[in-house]
Amino acid sequence: MLLNISYKTEFKIDGVLNAGYQRVILSPKSSNSQKVNNWELSVTGGVKEILTNDHFNNHVNLIRISDDSNKIIVKVKGEVNTFNTHGISEMNKKDIPLWCYSQQSKLTQPGKHIKNFSKKIKLKEENIIEDLHLLSNFIKDEIKYNPGSTTYRTAAEEAIQLKEGVCQDHTQIFLSIVRINNYPCRYVSGFLLTDKDNQNLAMHAWAEVYIQDLGWVGYDVANGISPDDKYISVAKGFDYNDVVPIKGVLKGNLTEAHKIKLSIKSINE
Repeated sequence: MLLNISYKTEFKIDGVLNAGYQRVILSPKSSNSQKVNNWELSVTGGVKEILTNDHFNNHVNLIRISDDSNKIIVKVKGEVNTFNTHGISEMNKKDIPLWCYSQQSKLTQPGKHIKNFSKKIKLKEENIIEDLHLLSNFIKDEIKYNPGSTTYRTAAEEAIQLKEGVCQDHTQIFLSIVRINNYPCRYVSGFLLTDKDNQNLAMHAWAEVYIQDLGWVGYDVANGISPDDKYISVAKGFDYNDVVPIKGVLKGNLTEAHKIKLSIKSINE
């Protein structure tokens, strides 16, 4: 499938800006499940200083914000060919060691609620793929999808107590339980082509679990499926903190307002 992406995030600044830097992770890479035909990132109110890769092998742009800016706009647009690999991603030689992904992170650290929850689904090595689907569906059924009920700071333990959240929370609860069982797994952010009457303004989140002799297997907990050719992977990490699309520091006497606009279209239609 050929997908066309247009994403815009805008910060309006009211006050005096003295300095600022932003780390932007909004550029996908080609892999066995996608081919990036073209991709462009542009900035208003700042200058692109560095393009590099982080320790997760994500593309990272460092932007220096102009001192006199009253508006910062980051836009990305491009075309990506996607392929249905049934949720399986190949192992990359530049990936960090697998054991790192078995460790809990700040947002997946389990408390008593997740530990009790994890006892309801047993992950057996001889049936691990099916058991992970059962776990995914169990979390989806138990944690109601409710936009606005949590924030980017909400940890998995908090979300499971609330019994509601968004794709980020579903994913981090899943990761927490999988890591309790000592399987390497990671958080994935990207774009998802949804129904025309159900367009999501935010980026999507899902999980990948490393299965021996198979590779990374994806689980979209919020939708109860494995990623297919409607998905574009952008960034990977231990939890949401590692894949924040735009993150940085603005210094000065100021307030800011933020809005996002996202459009995803299939050119095949």
